[in-house]
Amino acid sequence: MSTMTYKCPCCGAPLAFSGASGKLACASCGNEYDPDAIEALTGDSGSNIQFDRPEDGYSAGDAASMQAYTCEACGAELVTDGTTTATECPYCGSPTILPERISSGVRPEVVVPFKITKEQAQQQFEGYFQGKKLMPNVFLNSRNRVADMRKLYVPYWLFNCDARADMAFDAEREQVQRQGDWEITRTEHWLIRRAGGMSFKDIPVDGSEKMDDKISESLEPYDMREAVPFQPAVLAGAMADNADVNAEACESRAVERVERSVENTIRSTVKGYDRVSVRRSSIQSENGRVKPALMPVWLITTEKQEQGGKKTYTFAINGQTGELTCDVPYDRGKAAKWFLLFFAIITAAGLGLLALLDSLNMWFAPLLLAAVVAFAVVGSMQAKLKTAVRQSAAGNYLQRDSFHLEINEDRYLYTTTSKRRIQTQSGPKK
Repeated sequence: MSTMTYKCPCCGAPLAFSGASGKLACASCGNEYDPDAIEALTGDSGSNIQFDRPEDGYSAGDAASMQAYTCEACGAELVTDGTTTATECPYCGSPTILPERISSGVRPEVVVPFKITKEQAQQQFEGYFQGKKLMPNVFLNSRNRVADMRKLYVPYWLFNCDARADMAFDAEREQVQRQGDWEITRTEHWLIRRAGGMSFKDIPVDGSEKMDDKISESLEPYDMREAVPFQPAVLAGAMADNADVNAEACESRAVERVERSVENTIRSTVKGYDRVSVRRSSIQSENGRVKPALMPVWLITTEKQEQGGKKTYTFAINGQTGELTCDVPYDRGKAAKWFLLFFAIITAAGLGLLALLDSLNMWFAPLLLAAVVAFAVVGSMQAKLKTAVRQSAAGNYLQRDSFHLEINEDRYLYTTTSKRRIQTQSGPKK
């Protein structure tokens, strides 16, 4: 028969149940704990988030009224309605796209229609270059910009689930007092347990191999209340990328965003402590389901000659909201020049002022101020560039009022005390 052994959270020595107090007692340090608190310390960790995946393909009616194309240059698989003729690939701009019959692919359930017109997207694109001090020069010349925009429906997998978390945290609350020449720090150690549930709806993960995840996630969010059921006629005048990354491959990204959002939501309920760390986390899901969808994107790709060869850059505009993003980096040379300019101006002004005040012994102060200001100015210039970044969580898809706590416990464990001698400056000897 196996024996369960519990160890003291304070010193690590074995605990024994005391019939007199009804608690688990440590013979080494003398602390006592509620059994429920010790059980909470040793709970399971890990996550199990799963989704049911769709399998319905295009119907015979869909295939008869749609046309498929394959780009020989980049391999993109595209579809459109039977009345739209494709002349170039929306991803790479290659004219070598070949018509084919639709033979595979999961049929989208919903489509978010375009609301942003080509004229509005063009205006948004041209306006992006104004006031961007750190934009590489190759993009500032209007002759180097691509005027043609491609109207594309990008395939997404939309993940829905109800998640439940059971988490335990180690928390500390400090109190510092001075007694003579000593500083006394008393640290209360607490065990925090939170358990609750929440619901997520339509977390998007793009299903296109050709679309950079940073680009697609930077275009979020889409308003799914405006989505319409899929039918081939919706694709008139546009191309649609056929999902070449299946739902199973995209699931890990959705799980990652759900886990982070759940942990952030639960962690936000732990308040009033100086330090908090996660001891264990268990996240489970139910009613998980994946829904295939098409999202509207105005896409521009352009090649620029750089050292080492040609570099392809992508600009994308959310066809519903007008949000623009790109993968164009800031010009490091320009950033250095702006930094040095502001640093030199502020340093010169500061040293001149100190000279007037006959305080040149404080020469380091203008240098420090100049560096801080120059960094701040260059940072603000860099922030104006809407460089694509991946989303850290799925907070935008947490359903309003769905979060509820089932367990909300703060249990005191023990107190530790430390002290240090305060260094005092002795006065001059007489």
